[in-house]
Amino acid sequence: MKKNYTDLYTTIASLTRRLSLSALLALSFSSPGFGQVKSAEIIGTPVLENERVTVRIKAKDGNDRPVLGLQETDFNLIVDNKPLEFRSKDWKSPEEAVPPPAWIIVLLDFSGSMNNKDSRGTTRKAGSIDAIKQFTTELANRCPKNSTVACPKPQVSIIPFGDGGPSCEKGFPVTPDKLNNFMSAGDYKLASYLNDYLPKEIACASTNIYEPLSKAVRFLADPSSNPGFYVPKDSNEPQPRLSIIVLSDGYHNKANRDKDFNSLLSLLKKNDQITIHTLGYGLTPAELGKKYNLGRAAKISDVGKGDRKVPEDDFVDQESLAAIAKATGGIAEFSPDSQTVTDKLKLFLNALLGEYQISYNQPNAERGSKHDVQVVVQSVKSVPASYTITVFGRSLPLNTRMTMLLAVLVVIAVGGVLPFWLWAEYLKREAQA
Repeated sequence: MKKNYTDLYTTIASLTRRLSLSALLALSFSSPGFGQVKSAEIIGTPVLENERVTVRIKAKDGNDRPVLGLQETDFNLIVDNKPLEFRSKDWKSPEEAVPPPAWIIVLLDFSGSMNNKDSRGTTRKAGSIDAIKQFTTELANRCPKNSTVACPKPQVSIIPFGDGGPSCEKGFPVTPDKLNNFMSAGDYKLASYLNDYLPKEIACASTNIYEPLSKAVRFLADPSSNPGFYVPKDSNEPQPRLSIIVLSDGYHNKANRDKDFNSLLSLLKKNDQITIHTLGYGLTPAELGKKYNLGRAAKISDVGKGDRKVPEDDFVDQESLAAIAKATGGIAEFSPDSQTVTDKLKLFLNALLGEYQISYNQPNAERGSKHDVQVVVQSVKSVPASYTITVFGRSLPLNTRMTMLLAVLVVIAVGGVLPFWLWAEYLKREAQA
């Protein structure tokens, strides 16, 4: 009987350990802020208003996806190498924080293969346009409710691209005028463009990804292109977010593909203030390999006609799209159907504007003094960000102001009242004489 009790106890203890482990794993997957943060970054330069400092923070997981759902207790501040407490009301989630200004270019592949149907039976062109509609609607509604601060509407420019050919004479060239055709998210002009104009355009071009993307990068990188892209370094306004989204169902099918790709990567390295997110629409190389009995993931060299070849309209260059996004700190995704395209664009939206915000008073602030701040999200530290208390535009400490006031009164007394009193006394003596 004693042995039976011992066995029962051992069984219960074992089950308890397993249940505890299961509960812990369930908690880690169900709680969005538990154990997911792999990197933390202070975005832009801290914004100063007098001695008040505001920092924006982006948290990412191991796949470079934004981590949402974190709580204020997940954050700590280190200012000038010392821990600094902040008030609960001074911490804001991405849903509560006023988003920074954003300029977003959406490059939409308008090659002939976009007329093909996806796995849900929707043409890729129609599916892409519907997904972009939902994306712009969410952008327009990003401002927090009851905000007392002006909320800038993200600016969006949607540009179909592709080279012309025998069946598509003009094609869809990317020009500065088209790139600068920004409209506010939620603007009726943008809705009209997506509902009326774009669906009527016939997708008939051949895919040329690198040239249009290079033009878009150069356009955003040039401050003279649009005065809204950049703010002066000494401004208290946040630096606008500059981003490009590439949605394509093909690959760069030009003769100098490798050369063009390397030139693009070189350009991206020189302009790291621009983030590029890429979205492939179609079957992945692994899925194509299975579909066409290749025994492995499909490669560009497999594109062609005949047995064990991948039709040109089916191949999407997942590897190159991923490399482009990675080079800019962006996200690369793949979608087999229109609904997934919508979901992935929402992910891009969170990556663009999903920033936490913390404000605090700078301790011992002095005019012209330099400081640095570091944010710790869970146990992950950010790279420190530096800032300088502005020389003009903030009030001096109370004791300094009182000292200055006393000095002014003394100067007035000595330089104004005393000479007048001495002169009056002199006149009295002259009158008595």
